[in-house]
Amino acid sequence: MKNLSEGLGKIELGQAGTHTRQGTIRADEFLQDLKGKRAIRKFREMRDNDSTIGAIMYATEQVLRDVDFYVEPANDTEEAKREAEFVKSVLEDMEHTVDDHISEALSHLTFGFSLFEVVYKRRLGPDNRSAKKYSKHSDGRIGVRKLASRAQWTVERFEVDKTTGDVLGVHQEQNYGTRTLFIPSTKLLHYKTTNTNNDPSGRSILRNAYSAYQYLKNLQNIEAIAVERELHGVPIGRIAAEYLSPDATADQASVRSQMEKILRDLKFNEQGYALLPSDVYRDAEGKPTNQRIVDVELIASNGSRNIDINPIISRYQHDIARSVMAEFLMLGAGANGSYALSKSKTDLFLRSMESYINSIFDVLNKQLVERIWQMNGLNFDLMPKICAGDVAPHDLRELGSYLRNLNGANIDLSDQEDIVNALLANAELPPKKVAENG
Repeated sequence: MKNLSEGLGKIELGQAGTHTRQGTIRADEFLQDLKGKRAIRKFREMRDNDSTIGAIMYATEQVLRDVDFYVEPANDTEEAKREAEFVKSVLEDMEHTVDDHISEALSHLTFGFSLFEVVYKRRLGPDNRSAKKYSKHSDGRIGVRKLASRAQWTVERFEVDKTTGDVLGVHQEQNYGTRTLFIPSTKLLHYKTTNTNNDPSGRSILRNAYSAYQYLKNLQNIEAIAVERELHGVPIGRIAAEYLSPDATADQASVRSQMEKILRDLKFNEQGYALLPSDVYRDAEGKPTNQRIVDVELIASNGSRNIDINPIISRYQHDIARSVMAEFLMLGAGANGSYALSKSKTDLFLRSMESYINSIFDVLNKQLVERIWQMNGLNFDLMPKICAGDVAPHDLRELGSYLRNLNGANIDLSDQEDIVNALLANAELPPKKVAENG
């Protein structure tokens, strides 16, 4: 029994999701429009077409691009500090900045995942002309040339181990879908929002805004159509029935075609007027009547109900912003709103931003720094860690009040150099200089 239990403990029997191991994008999604590449197209449409979502994603990108980062040594030894400087030099020695990479990596919030191929190089100094070997440093170690983005809409599917469910790599479309190229996971940085069902494609933060976006888009289309019909009208033409008959002559069909062109051009504002013959029909005795052979007019809307759809549109915009905890962007658009409400909602949004940026640096530490350490054969006990700085600025008023309370409790921190410097850093002030005589 003991051997049996030990053997069973090493075997993975179940799987995370129904279709997770197929490697398709969002395989477990129950809405067909949000499965596979249709999901990528839909989330891209939501991000690029909707002003509310666009404002949210822009605010997120700008806030997180401004976050400082630092490399924390493994310990206080000189060797650990030198290795931390090495990692810092690797990040500064790339063809692009870390800020640019973070900006692109944040696309995983929209699509649920983002992928980057790590292009390595040998650091053989600035005199080397080869891009694979050029570096500001000449230590001969393996560094990073660039973190090359691989767009989500070029991903055909993930290659997943059928037994363990681990991601082995990704199949990317090449040459407009004529063939695919396999990129192994050992060369990839794989960002994703969540690990739900171990789905390698993650879950877009816009997923809960999908229904509100669809209703909002439809209402905006209806509003635009209603305004156009009310202001412009709908062009309508009248022509003799024989001109519309399947047995119409070539001349009659030509007149009909010209009439259709006039009406179409009037609709799309390509023609400012219609020049038509004034001939009228004649009765059985050959006398002219008041009915013209060809006529054009504009049909105005006869609707009498005045439905204000702006509150409905505003409600869906609030739903979209609320789904990603960015409702503070809507404050001030109406009659309500207060500083306290704005601050609480903003703090909640910034707290979620902290989790986003920390997840990015977690991937960099696990999938980049660790591999660099392995490729260079370095001591893992000295491997540093890339850490993110503060996302939100500190409330100095609240911090000052807290320090006064400590002082009132006879707790003096003025002799604690590290604490004093940390407080100065919160206020974006330079650190306190230590006296030379100690």
